[in-house]
Amino acid sequence: MGQHWLLSSAVKDLNLIDIAEMSESEAFELFCETRWGSKTEQCCSRCGVIDNHYFRKNRKQWKCKHCDLCFSVTTKTVWADRKLPFKKILLMIFLFTSSPNAISASSLSRKIGVSYKTAWVFCHKLREAIIRTEDDSLMTGEVHVDGGHFGGKPRSGQYRNIAKPEDIAAKIKLGKSQGAKRSRMSRANYERKKRNRRIPIVVRQVQPGFGGVRTRIFISKAEDHKVANFIKEHYIEKGASVRTDECPAYNLFSGYFDHETVEHSKEYSTVDGINNNQAESFFSRPRRSEYGVFHRMMARYMLDYMNEMAWREDGRRETESERFLGILRKSLFVKNSLWWRGYWQGVKRNDEMIAV
Repeated sequence: MGQHWLLSSAVKDLNLIDIAEMSESEAFELFCETRWGSKTEQCCSRCGVIDNHYFRKNRKQWKCKHCDLCFSVTTKTVWADRKLPFKKILLMIFLFTSSPNAISASSLSRKIGVSYKTAWVFCHKLREAIIRTEDDSLMTGEVHVDGGHFGGKPRSGQYRNIAKPEDIAAKIKLGKSQGAKRSRMSRANYERKKRNRRIPIVVRQVQPGFGGVRTRIFISKAEDHKVANFIKEHYIEKGASVRTDECPAYNLFSGYFDHETVEHSKEYSTVDGINNNQAESFFSRPRRSEYGVFHRMMARYMLDYMNEMAWREDGRRETESERFLGILRKSLFVKNSLWWRGYWQGVKRNDEMIAV
């Protein structure tokens, strides 16, 4: 049996010690080289002229030789107006990228020695960079589609429900998730579920023999024909081979794609090998993160968390340095943060990002 990728020597081309041993000036140079591809030339954020501009050493800023603008390596990036040292930012990014199922803001704040709110905003700035640099081209070839239910988990009541012997026997006979009668949900739990539950829809391009190679996510409140029509128009190229479960909402795919289904009430895969396992398996990563890392995903930020999981899933075969430098590059190439700049002054994103 082949060795797991994360256990191989190839993946370990960067570690926390390498960053911890950097000086602050080396961390600063890494920022410059990642953003501009050079340690000696800079691109003015106003006029766009690339030159060896006048360097103001004490402030780590440059003055443009052509328009006299003062700018830094973080100007017009998600790190604009930063107060954290460059080295600490790099350490936090590495902890973020090296965690297979994400890292909580609480854990990050303790490891680095910053406040919880600083760590929470930091992680969300990285998630924003992931969302705003997403490849939005239409998917081709084999594409798997599915939806998962997140949020709105019912809470246990004051009293325990003692299962009846006949219910236990039925559950053993028919399988783990079938046959046994479920206890009635309280009205309060039902209202909580209806209010907080969201359905992330995953659309995943598959490369035979390798697995999922590109993952896109959007959030909905129901898995219905509106969702299927939205996928058809914005996510998949006409003529692609689309695989879904037996959900009736996806029946309209048959008129536009080579559409095949698998009945999950009966089987995980047909005898001919038809399945949507790459879409199904994607949800294992955010599910583990929801239960074991975050413990809760707010509906308002569900899209942010899900896109982070999609980025982790698509980069599962990358080395540590590739993931680290990739997300550092994303954070430096997008403009100022749209959702997290001014968070300390009460500027917050109040609306959910629901597609349909």
